[in-house]
Formats: sequence, C-alpha cells, structure tokens
Amino acid sequence: MKFLVILICLMVNYLWLKDFDRFDDAWFFRFRCRVEEFSTNFVEKMPLGWVAGIVLIYVVPLVLLAVILLVTGDSVFGLTTMLVHILVLLIAFDRTQPGKMANDFLERWKEGDMESCVDYLRQQLRPTTLPDVDDKAAVGRFFSKQLTYRSFEKMFVMFFWYMCTGALGILFCYISYQLRDSHREQQLQKQVSLVDFLIQLLEWIPVRLLALTFSLAGNFVQCFENVRNSFWKFDTETDNAELLYGYASCAISGMVNIVAPEEEPGLKPVDRETAEIQALLGLLERSQAIWLSVLALITILGL
Repeated sequence: MKFLVILICLMVNYLWLKDFDRFDDAWFFRFRCRVEEFSTNFVEKMPLGWVAGIVLIYVVPLVLLAVILLVTGDSVFGLTTMLVHILVLLIAFDRTQPGKMANDFLERWKEGDMESCVDYLRQQLRPTTLPDVDDKAAVGRFFSKQLTYRSFEKMFVMFFWYMCTGALGILFCYISYQLRDSHREQQLQKQVSLVDFLIQLLEWIPVRLLALTFSLAGNFVQCFENVRNSFWKFDTETDNAELLYGYASCAISGMVNIVAPEEEPGLKPVDRETAEIQALLGLLERSQAIWLSVLALITILGL
C-alpha cells in the first residue's frame, strides 16, 4: 500500500497542486503558539520545563493521528486508512515542484534582476540568511544549494521514513521541520538545539542514501569518493544542505554545459549558474526515478 500511496501523492502533487497551494501550514504555527503559552508555567517552575512544550507539540498530533488510524482500521477494504496516509503525505510533501521553482527563478535570473531573484528566494525559501544582491555567482550558488536541500527534505526524507514508519513517522518529520521553520522571533536556545539534533538524526541515513544515488545518477567516481570520505561522520554542527550540495556538485561535474555566443553562434547562450541549476534538476529527477524503482522492487518482493 505504501508504494501506491507515494505514487498517488506524487500525481496529486503534480496535477492538483501544480498551480497553487491548497494546504496551509499556518495552522501549525498557531498550534505551537498555544502550546507554548500553555507550557510557560512549566518552563518557569521546572528545571526541564522547556522540554514539556516540545513534547506536547509532538505528542498531541501524533496521538490524534494514531487514534484516527486505529478508528479507521481496515474499514472499506483499507481505503479509509489509505486516504488518511495520502492526506498526511500531501501535507508533508513540497507543494511547489522543483522544476517549477527552478523555472521561476531562472526567468528572473535571465532578466538580470538580482533584487528580484533575492526577493524570490526570500518569499519561496524563507532562509535565515540571504546572499548579497551584488554577488551574482553567490545568488546562483545559494539557489542551487537550497533547491537540492529542499527537494531532499520535502521528498527523499519523506520517502524513506514513510516506507520505514508509515504515516506516524511522516508526521514526526513534518513537526520537526515545522518546529525549525515556524517559530516566534524569540525562543529558547535549548529547544532550538534539541530540534536541530532530531533533524540531524532524521536526515543522517537519507542524506547518505541520496548521496549514493547521486553517484549512480551522475559522475560515479568523484561523487562516491566524496561520499566515502564523509560517510560515517555525524556532527550536530554539520550543515546538511552544504554537505548534500557538495555531493550533488561532484555528481554533475562534467555535465554542466556552458554555451557562449562566440563558441556556438546558433545556440542560445547559457551561463554557468543556469547550466548548473539545469544539471541539478536533471540529477534530482533521475534520483527520484531510482528511488521509486527501488521502492517498487521492495514492494513486489514483499521485503
């Protein structure tokens, strides 16, 4: 059932959610604020009171989902349970296709308006830091890195944990990422550190699996050598976005085709940043196809 759910979610995400987002993640921010207001007394009165808020934010949605799954059971030949799984996965998936995101960015990029490109990064990705508008190469590299990491956390991480743990694992991942991205301006550093540690744990295996996939879908020798050198490394300070972008850059080395007007008069010129984004997009699409093929094989063999 899990493989079928993933295929349905990918089709719905591509067709039904193609033009605009019909799911609103703002509910989580409102829920988080209420829980944190409720747990304020614990923070002030107990040494580990700051943990109470985080625990409640995880436990309440997970228990609610568990009850729903228990109630639905195998009713209507399991279709009700499948619908619940599909809904959870659609909420967790990225509702903006990587291809659409790349095309929207490249439209602004080709116009040469770096301020528009940076505004797009701010609105679409909501990063904590942004590159300098005057540094064109840094803007292009920043988008390439964020495109790779966003596809990873919104798609490949969800694929892995859904196959391993089902809908409850997906909801746990979704809550973790929302805790990182949806918060008030001021929050306890201990809570930030705990969430970062949980995300590092959630991403450790998927990062390495995707890096190995990059090796198969791109330049095997260079990418695999990079993966081998850092495969067993675990550090809470590791920037997985930078790490994954390094793997991807090795995988597409030799595939970034730059076309200059003086070299190919009949072809449209392509700068390095555009060529890299297009190469990364192709790498991500091939990697997704490999993962789906492996998941289909696991389903067929009943592993």
